[in-house]
Amino acid sequence: MGIERDHKHLTKCKKGEPSVAVKIEMGAHQPTYGRHLEEKDTLYSLISRKSIDTLKEFYRSDVSNEEWLLIKKLKPLFDIP
Repeated sequence: MGIERDHKHLTKCKKGEPSVAVKIEMGAHQPTYGRHLEEKDTLYSLISRKSIDTLKEFYRSDVSNEEWLLIKKLKPLFDIP
């Protein structure tokens, strides 16, 4: 739902940047760290064929090679052709 650093809203945060706070909502409730989520948990952002095509069309230069490889790795997980 949102990303913040030092109580300031961010639109993005990339690997290697200083840590951020992330607000996550799951349906009607917000999960609690230590109860629903732990540091070792892997979180995924839902992607779709449409979102990948949008990245390719409008944000290709903003996505690193490492991020494209991650998207390629996530496609089978979300059953994206």
